[in-house]
Amino acid sequence: MTVLSLTLISVLAMWSIQPAVAQVTGKGAGPDVLAQRRLHRWNAMAKWLQLTDEQKARIKSILDNAREQARKIRDDASLTREQKRKQLLELRKNTRQEIGSVLTLEQREKLRKLWAWRWHRWQMWRAYGWGKMY
Repeated sequence: MTVLSLTLISVLAMWSIQPAVAQVTGKGAGPDVLAQRRLHRWNAMAKWLQLTDEQKARIKSILDNAREQARKIRDDASLTREQKRKQLLELRKNTRQEIGSVLTLEQREKLRKLWAWRWHRWQMWRAYGWGKMY
């Protein structure tokens, strides 16, 4: 086979699987994909912060509770969009404080830097669009 044939075959192969990949990783990703992402982020954070087993258990409990409260706020039809936003921001603030109380001073500093980095990346994405960040 010629180089042109191999190139054409590989382009066609990538083109044919692209829609399937987009469905799994796009904004409309299913709950399984979102749970996998959440688990991956959790494992990376736990490793990076060098959490003890006790800290992992306490933080997991805090996050599970916060996730359930957030779901209730989002599903509450009696709240306006602005009320939901305010309550979710307050929930996030309280959750971060609870997590901070479980961590050592060094771990809190590392986590603060991580959150600052993620905030900066999000701001860049909003300002310039995803494709222009890199």
